[in-house]
Amino acid sequence: MKYISSLVFLVSVTFSSLVFSQVGIKYDINASNPLGVVAAMDKFYASSTGQAGSGSVTLYQYVANGDNPATHAFLVSFSDFEDMQSTFARNALSQDWATFLVELSSAAEQVSSVMFRSTGLNGGDPSKVTSANTAHYWTYISVSNPSAYASAWQALIAQNANVDFTSGLTEILAHGKSDITHVVTQTANDLPTLLGTPNSDLNGWGDFVSSVSGTRTVITRDVLTRLMNWTNAN
Repeated sequence: MKYISSLVFLVSVTFSSLVFSQVGIKYDINASNPLGVVAAMDKFYASSTGQAGSGSVTLYQYVANGDNPATHAFLVSFSDFEDMQSTFARNALSQDWATFLVELSSAAEQVSSVMFRSTGLNGGDPSKVTSANTAHYWTYISVSNPSAYASAWQALIAQNANVDFTSGLTEILAHGKSDITHVVTQTANDLPTLLGTPNSDLNGWGDFVSSVSGTRTVITRDVLTRLMNWTNAN
């Protein structure tokens, strides 16, 4: 059984959503005991090591993710890679962290991990997305010309400023053997709002598809809901 012994994300993190992250890691897990996962996180965040960190960690549940066996996903972000590295060092010396790994491994198994970095390109009005249990649509893509794709995507979101969801373009730095290079994220208050307007109905969608047809390949699409968030005031 492949336990989540490699997780490094729960001490000094600054995550609100994948869209607005700087750098970070997403961990897919198959949770046999979701309540046990939450309990392990609660305990860790209450510990001295957990309290020493800043930022937040967010737990998502998959609604639809194809043949991916993951049931949930943890996402975490750091302000920069130096912050990420200091977290690794702190965790390595922490008994609180060691206890957390034991308790988490009894409730879940790691499926995969992804390292990401925000491009800083976002769309929509965040003030419209206020739910504690937001709905998310993540489209993983392979892009051969990132600059051209980013320009086309910016043109698309500029024509759809009044939509009821936010969106973001994030670069994938590491994803194993996958060809994925980026993920486009969309976030809304609930599933009806998120999925009520197909992307094909967006203003300028036809022009966007034509402009990226030779440089973009869609790899997979996932739908998720946000379950829990742990945040320190540091």
